[in-house]
Amino acid sequence: MEELQTSFLPLLEQEHLSKIQLAPDDRSRRVGILDGSQMGQHHVVAFDLCAQADYPPMLSYSYSRGKELPVAKQILGDSFRELFLLDSLYFNQPFFDCVRSKGAHLLIKSDEPSFREVLVDAKFVFENKKDLVVPVEEKHGFDDIRVCSWRIEKTSGEFAGYPIQITHLLEDYPKRKKNQHRECWIVTTDLTLLPEEIREAAHLRCHIENNGFKRLSHHTATKRFYFKDPKPFFTLLR
Repeated sequence: MEELQTSFLPLLEQEHLSKIQLAPDDRSRRVGILDGSQMGQHHVVAFDLCAQADYPPMLSYSYSRGKELPVAKQILGDSFRELFLLDSLYFNQPFFDCVRSKGAHLLIKSDEPSFREVLVDAKFVFENKKDLVVPVEEKHGFDDIRVCSWRIEKTSGEFAGYPIQITHLLEDYPKRKKNQHRECWIVTTDLTLLPEEIREAAHLRCHIENNGFKRLSHHTATKRFYFKDPKPFFTLLR
């Protein structure tokens, strides 16, 4: 199974398709999205390798949570990613230690600023930025592809002994009927990432949810213990 999953990796490397630019005129990076999901009675680990040509999500069975990175290192080998995009469940010291010990960086997207004390501190900084001696870095723009205006504010901090960037992203979608205003908090150990790159990486984080787990769950009916629809049954037999 692993041989099949990794069979196209050498071709991606050979054709220089294994890296992606998160923002125009910036350097290309090896970016991967890593996540786990409960599928019925099984815990599935998925890797989505974001590049100029996206590599299909690689799935692997896991006995428990927290084993995703060692499995990724084992499967990917020399194609191991430089930057992993994660959700807030990975916002803990053991995972930070694991990622950094393998020479990689991580970027975590969270919708809840009270999830970690370092985010609470950053929120306080942003709310009182007018009173600060050192100004908060801010950037704004308009996304022609997603048709939204955006603003991002950035500060620095430390978590689990590692220096981090903490950003607050706000976006407005005037053409939407619902969810016109969206905001999230983004933490990364990669101090070289620019605000535009951080924003794009946060959007890519949704990639594995929408194009990976949700699609797989829909086709295999994992949200229900019993199902009568024959389509998921035939999908599982393929």
